[in-house]
Amino acid sequence: MSKKLISLILLLSISTFLTGCEEVIELTDTETRLIAEYAGELLLKNDRNYNDRIDQGEKIEKEMEEEALENPEDALSTETTESDSSETSEDAGDNDNNEDEGTNKGNELNSNIDDIDVTDDNNTDSGQQVGTESDIAKILGMNGLSITYKDYIITDHYQPDDSDEQVLSLDASEGYQLLVLRFNINNISGDSLKFTMLDEDVDYRIVCNGKNAANPMLTILLNDLGTMESVISPEESQEGVLVFQISDDMKNKLSTMELKVEYNNGENVITIL
Repeated sequence: MSKKLISLILLLSISTFLTGCEEVIELTDTETRLIAEYAGELLLKNDRNYNDRIDQGEKIEKEMEEEALENPEDALSTETTESDSSETSEDAGDNDNNEDEGTNKGNELNSNIDDIDVTDDNNTDSGQQVGTESDIAKILGMNGLSITYKDYIITDHYQPDDSDEQVLSLDASEGYQLLVLRFNINNISGDSLKFTMLDEDVDYRIVCNGKNAANPMLTILLNDLGTMESVISPEESQEGVLVFQISDDMKNKLSTMELKVEYNNGENVITIL
């Protein structure tokens, strides 16, 4: 930058603020900003190392447009690829959402009986043998024992009669009631027997009104018929339970209930209601 230009800027600044040795002119903020911008603009215009970024950006954009005109096929291919990628991502997102919805629906029906039409035919293998045996011990091939349905109760809180510990109890979720199926476990032999369900690969499923189905809840109850372990003396009877959750709306709409017991590729249906 030339010495003359520097001198001109300094002179302009001094003459703006001072008109003499004794008088000082007060400037507004706007006037001060305009002077600073003007001085900065003069510096930039005379700086050989300064490149106007706006002009440079316009130049690059113009070069890209000229290249696209010279090679229209390449430009079209690029746009198509970007469009296909976007559509693929959207389709994948939709599929993931659909899978999540299906999974969530299955989880909701796992142990809850709602007033929703559920097709139960998909859970019955065409090769299964369907029977009407009502003694679960006979279905499982347990000798010396008898496990038969006694009754059911619907309640918002369940605690076994012989349990004084609050931890061994269940409370229904909001909007639901507990459907507790109770069974008599009898030792019909002359010896004490160890009774365990932990090693038995048996599936229970309740079907209400012929269309609403659910599996039992997983509980920590000592008399849960899915995980129960006990020693039963001769002619002694103990109680086992299967617990489901039934919606408040469904509670007063029960007309039929069946318990399906699946074991060794066979299915037996026990009438509850």
